[in-house]
Amino acid sequence: MSLSVAKFQEFLAQENAFIIDTRDEASFFEGFIPSSFHFKPELIHQAAALGLLSFEQPLLFIGEHDNEKIAIAYFEKLGFSNIKGWLEGGFASWLNADKRYDLVIEVEADELAMDIPFDEFLMVLDIRTEEQYNQGHIKNSIHLPLLEFADPGSMSELDEHFNIYILSEDGEANTLAASILKKQGIHNNRVVKGGWQSIIQLKDKFTIEVTKEKKAIDPLDAL
Repeated sequence: MSLSVAKFQEFLAQENAFIIDTRDEASFFEGFIPSSFHFKPELIHQAAALGLLSFEQPLLFIGEHDNEKIAIAYFEKLGFSNIKGWLEGGFASWLNADKRYDLVIEVEADELAMDIPFDEFLMVLDIRTEEQYNQGHIKNSIHLPLLEFADPGSMSELDEHFNIYILSEDGEANTLAASILKKQGIHNNRVVKGGWQSIIQLKDKFTIEVTKEKKAIDPLDAL
């Protein structure tokens, strides 16, 4: 169902609906409705796995080029049963109505390299899988896989006073992670363009560590 800006806001206020933004990354960087989750079409399959949404959660969609309808069909297939509709006219109609919007800042890998030595509150938040992280990561980075973002205990190390730089494998999941943090009230975050792949290209500017596997203890060694 297509929704006007007024109806869209009504659902937000009365039913505490969650907003799913399905636009591409470039459009999302230009601005988004506060508290939106950014699920690019290729990452929608992670919606259920992340555990951020209940299947009864009221959902609102915003997209472009009719991709919100494709996303809605996929969410319905996953079992989400309380879909209210999509914003008519997309994000442009939100801006035209002079409504408040939010931004995610994207930085280049070399900017991160320059900031690390001089910012005592800088935190590199590595959201890759454990296997990827163990194969190589920036020294002193905090490892929090994206699939653990729904766990309040895992989020306990994050705080608004940190300058958080989000690092995924190739940049694809950056905006989803950033939007989740903002939804949880952690707004002081940036995303590293190109993710870990961009770090590797400038590896001489970073201190890279590898996690060594713990050697299994052989009972015979004690004899």
